[in-house]
Amino acid sequence: MKISKAIIVTATFSILSVVFLFTACKKDSSSSSSSGDETDAASLSASSATADNQYDDVLTVALQPGSDGSASSAYTPGVSSGTVEVNDVKTVTGPAGITSCAVITASPADTVSYPKTITVDFGTGCTGIDGVTRKGKITYVFSGKILAPGTTVSATFTGYSVNSYQLAGAYSITNNSTSNGISFTTTISSGQITFPDASYYAYAGTKTLLQTGGAGTTDVSDNVYSITGSNTFSSSAGKTLTDSITTPLVWETSCKNIVSGIVGFTYGNNGVKLKGTLDYGSGDCDNTATIKVGATTKTVTLP
Repeated sequence: MKISKAIIVTATFSILSVVFLFTACKKDSSSSSSSGDETDAASLSASSATADNQYDDVLTVALQPGSDGSASSAYTPGVSSGTVEVNDVKTVTGPAGITSCAVITASPADTVSYPKTITVDFGTGCTGIDGVTRKGKITYVFSGKILAPGTTVSATFTGYSVNSYQLAGAYSITNNSTSNGISFTTTISSGQITFPDASYYAYAGTKTLLQTGGAGTTDVSDNVYSITGSNTFSSSAGKTLTDSITTPLVWETSCKNIVSGIVGFTYGNNGVKLKGTLDYGSGDCDNTATIKVGATTKTVTLP
């Protein structure tokens, strides 16, 4: 039986077409998968930045009642004597007024004994002068005056949330200040943050803050800090992110969010590893950041 050349050519073309289509499908599938991973990485980076911002609030609150070694009489009259006091001084501006709607207790009931336990109770929710709504309690244990070198502070949470982001885990502050300036190291271990949509993430990390502005004044609202450090962040779905600050972040306490700096991150999920950056910009007090990972660039709005 003779097979015509036309049939052979047609069959060969058909086989090559199938191979080409199969290969093309594989490439398209791979491209789609890569794009999906990049999108997931960008989304997880945005969530990590959100978590980082909410945990920073714990230091912000600590600097209010603990700035003079007990509970600051400038913000919470009478607390230093151990009495329960609701601060209703509404004329305080800047971050110094964020505890103005909280009930604060201090024990022992004096201004010299340490360790000292201070509980800041925001109850079922109140909004501070900074526009942030806090609920629940933070209990701090100060080993000494928070502005004194060597002082350590531990913080635990009881139903505590910041703008509906609920915090859990162990939080600590260490004063590493020297003659070169005020410096704090904060550490979070076994952290868990639950977002308003009920999604939750594991969080752990260490950061060092060095004051670069506002030194020598009693107004904490003019303080500026340079921040370095790293953390790990993972979702309940098993996706992980390792963050490392590559360009020091700048935090102005008069601004709710980081104003500049870059965080480098590595995203991992089922063997996939991607690297990217989160850029807070060049110094404007806003709540946006730009995330770049692979071919994906995303501008995110932080709460």
